[in-house]
Amino acid sequence: MAFQSVKLFALELDGPEDAVYSSGEMVTGAVILELNREIKVRALRVLGRGVAAAHWLENRSVGVNTVYNDYTSKITYFRKRQHLIREACILDVAWAFGYNIWIL
Repeated sequence: MAFQSVKLFALELDGPEDAVYSSGEMVTGAVILELNREIKVRALRVLGRGVAAAHWLENRSVGVNTVYNDYTSKITYFRKRQHLIREACILDVAWAFGYNIWIL
């Protein structure tokens, strides 16, 4: 896609701005695309990814020494792609594509 032709490219989520999603819920929204002129598009897809990461330190005294335990965890909850356009087409100046992504 020629970026000079893109006036606005936005991903809007349905629901409140500070929403938190959990396993089993569906994330819904729209991709807003405003163009300065018609363009040819081969494909357009939405990629959603949910990741949680945690890191903490614990310490304890062993005699005169302090022992530190360093814990780290990272979990990927979902990584989903949804095609909005699968084959080449011509887009005119304004488009909105809806999407739904399930969180497993």
